Amino acid sequence: MRKKRAICHVLTAATAAAFVGGTAATGQLRGGAQPKNDQHTFARYVNVRFQYAICYPKDLLVPQGESANSDGQKFLSNDGVELIVYGTNNALNETLKERMSETQARLAGATGKVTYKVQKANWFVLSGQNGQTVFYVKTLSSHGQFKSFELTYDRSAAALYDPLVGRFVSCFNDLAA
Repeated sequence: MRKKRAICHVLTAATAAAFVGGTAATGQLRGGAQPKNDQHTFARYVNVRFQYAICYPKDLLVPQGESANSDGQKFLSNDGVELIVYGTNNALNETLKERMSETQARLAGATGKVTYKVQKANWFVLSGQNGQTVFYVKTLSSHGQFKSFELTYDRSAAALYDPLVGRFVSCFNDLAA
């Protein structure tokens, strides 16, 4: 079984401390608070075409229907949070580093910043902020394809969504691997 991997948060060191050694820890967050994942009901989205899966809190995010070409789906909340999951064929033979640079430029823009970035042999993670928007991205590379999830939300929603990031990361799986 593949090891779970996690990413760190943009705004607080406390959230970063909740992710240890490549796995989502169950330790306490700032002020002794526990992660609130258990308060949410999760569902699983499986993409057959690109063979990946992710779980999402169905009490917060509403699926918008799979895209016309079956590459993924968008999930939206009432408060403007967006989770986009998608797969693409690597028809241009991009390296993972090139894909990470393009993703960073697109999400951070000219004025935003990436506050956490890790690249391994077959995946990368980025997190950062562009204005008031916080973003998290994980992209997997396998079998000539990229499989990604992008979570974006307003900084004011951090208390609700920060504890969920580890769950998104740990349950985002390449089913073809």
